[in-house]
Amino acid sequence: MAVDGWTLYLVLSVVLFGLSFLSGMMGLGVAFIATPVLAMFGLDLKNEIMPLSLWLNGVTAISSAVAFARKKMIDWRTAVPLLIVTTIAAPIGVWLLQFTSTSLLWWLYVAVLLFLAWRMAFPPTQDDSVPSVVTERPLGGASSGIGVFAGLLGVGPGFLMMPTLVLLGFAARTAAATNSVVVTLPSFSAFIAHLPEARFDWTLLIMTTITAIAGAQWGSRFMANRVKSLTLTRIFAVALVLLAVQRVFALLG
Repeated sequence: MAVDGWTLYLVLSVVLFGLSFLSGMMGLGVAFIATPVLAMFGLDLKNEIMPLSLWLNGVTAISSAVAFARKKMIDWRTAVPLLIVTTIAAPIGVWLLQFTSTSLLWWLYVAVLLFLAWRMAFPPTQDDSVPSVVTERPLGGASSGIGVFAGLLGVGPGFLMMPTLVLLGFAARTAAATNSVVVTLPSFSAFIAHLPEARFDWTLLIMTTITAIAGAQWGSRFMANRVKSLTLTRIFAVALVLLAVQRVFALLG
């Protein structure tokens, strides 16, 4: 494994704390941004990065969901069916990995990072003081497709479910809270599917788990307390674009 030494463990723990704070604030889970960051330290994508990212995604989502649940911000009627469908679908995406090249996966990551950067930099304008009116719940087929794609990328379904909920009429805060529940079990079902081939650095796993949980808890409380965070999300969007550019240079180089 390329990551070695306490200095790198500490650096990654601090970085993942910050990333988990921002992802927890948006109810996304941290995997979508942890994956390219971990790649900078030389870890193998399929056998090291994806299992670790999915684990961190699950634990940070649980941390966020607990904070949102205490504030009664979660739409459980929407969250539970989506949770079931995406949990079943995510391992299918992991199975498809054997037919997918690492290069193609990284190009898909670039596309996902740019999509998320756009959504975060230019979120839909909504008044969070007005309850969301949702006339149509997400279809099972759409949510299962999201689950499969998320399992393939090893990032959990939150990155696509969040904008889907917003487009269906949820206020951004309610969507983030509900999404934090939907992300939990699919992350772990995909993680379990990775276990036969996974390789772990247990020190790295333990340290990043602790800091990621703490970051996600703080981030979700930040959102739950109604602190406006458009500036932070736009800074995060810039970081995503920079990561995408870094990946493009790595792929072309």
